Amino acid sequence: MSLSNYQFSFNGFNFGAGTPYVVESIDGLGGTSPLRVQDEIRGYNDGSFSGRDFYDARTVTFNVLITGDGSHNAQYYYKQFQTAFAPLVLGYYPDASASIQPQGTLGLFQFQLTSDSYSGDSTVTGNRRMWGRPRLVTTPIDPEFAFGYIQTSVEMYFPDPRYYDETAKTATGTSAVSLSNNGWATTCPLITINSPSASGSITDNVLGYSMAFSNVSTSYPLVIDLLTRTITQNGVYARNTLTSFNYWLNVPGMFTTNWTSTIGSMSITYRNAYL
Repeated sequence: MSLSNYQFSFNGFNFGAGTPYVVESIDGLGGTSPLRVQDEIRGYNDGSFSGRDFYDARTVTFNVLITGDGSHNAQYYYKQFQTAFAPLVLGYYPDASASIQPQGTLGLFQFQLTSDSYSGDSTVTGNRRMWGRPRLVTTPIDPEFAFGYIQTSVEMYFPDPRYYDETAKTATGTSAVSLSNNGWATTCPLITINSPSASGSITDNVLGYSMAFSNVSTSYPLVIDLLTRTITQNGVYARNTLTSFNYWLNVPGMFTTNWTSTIGSMSITYRNAYL
């Protein structure tokens, strides 16, 4: 979906610039998500040991002003807004290889803050995407509500705090397939082996990580979703085909690597990732 500057979309519902839903401010979308730090106190010495930082889920609040126009009044648009952002109490990650998603799947959130770059850095521009769910809609009822000046806020929850380029990259082949992540966060591709062998492996030739498979059905594609860490064949979980690995494959931020497959030709889909 192509969006304008300062425009947002959730499951195809557009809000922000150029719509009756004026986004006055956003809390939580800019900057990094909250941290879960693993520092440990050094006991009798001052200070701590520096442990690993983990980025937690991202919670984003949109503060929105809804007004009427020549077509409909503000209450009409408010009802549309309520319907689009009905709270979802539980959300599953989408199946990246499926054309139809089950009920309860996280919704697709897309946004564009600006189409302009600065200092020649084109990575900060254009459409972005995340997967999340509405958690809370808050609307104060005051005299202005009745006269078509409705202020409301929607809280959204994104279990994966990263946001991604809208445009996906695809790499195919078996030997030294190049993968370049121009974002500054780790990205986790989707790998499809359309005609798999019964056994084999996929290896990162730069980082040295490898995932080995055996007892693979040669009748169906082998689908490896590195974000959700699921492996399927013909829609059935096939995690038991993964017999050994020293790390789940991924592509770190601002990094270029290449992968080799001995289990069949890979079709790798991924996006630049940001945090």
